[in-house]
Amino acid sequence: MQNHRCLIVLDDVHNLFCSCELAGKYKPDYEEYRSLFKQIEKLSHQSCFLLVGWEPPKEVPQLTSENTPIRTLQLTGLDAAAAWEILRDKGLADIDNCEALIHRYQGNPFWLKSVATLIQELGIGAAELLIDDTILLPEDLKDVLHEQFDRTSELEKQVLSLLATENQPVNFAKLLQNAQISSSDLLNALQSLSRRCLIEKQESLYSLPPVLKQYIKGL
Repeated sequence: MQNHRCLIVLDDVHNLFCSCELAGKYKPDYEEYRSLFKQIEKLSHQSCFLLVGWEPPKEVPQLTSENTPIRTLQLTGLDAAAAWEILRDKGLADIDNCEALIHRYQGNPFWLKSVATLIQELGIGAAELLIDDTILLPEDLKDVLHEQFDRTSELEKQVLSLLATENQPVNFAKLLQNAQISSSDLLNALQSLSRRCLIEKQESLYSLPPVLKQYIKGL
């Protein structure tokens, strides 16, 4: 990394971390990765080190600032034009509520492909299936959501279950009132869920993506 300009990519970095714990806690056999990441951050080099995964190492958010070359990027959904291409490939680009479908699944390419495949294979009109803001959860989509949900701690699961019962985004005070846990535990859970990209934050209000809310309600 010092002698050559390299691009090093570690994919699925979340596999370094424990399940059923707050985000970013290393598994016993992988704790030396912490030293590796710190060394890469401190050493002078001309390379780029890219981590891809559902949650970052705990050190990364602490090191991210305007004074360091370390950056984080949370991927958002596709724009309408790109999402439309997915539906077009499945023969669904001409459905009446195409934009509503894209919005409902937040432009997530995997979610859209999963639902579009279900609609295509059933041969049922999309308008009939998507009536009344219904959230369809095909089995392959549920499998991925289960894998993500299963990684969370019991504390996080409690907060996710509370958010799933809310029809509107809620603030910290209301969550604290309903959660019956300490403010410190609630803050840690919200921070961990945010790092896992499982909750949405609008100013001081918290909510769940509609797809995840529907999944949790069905548990």
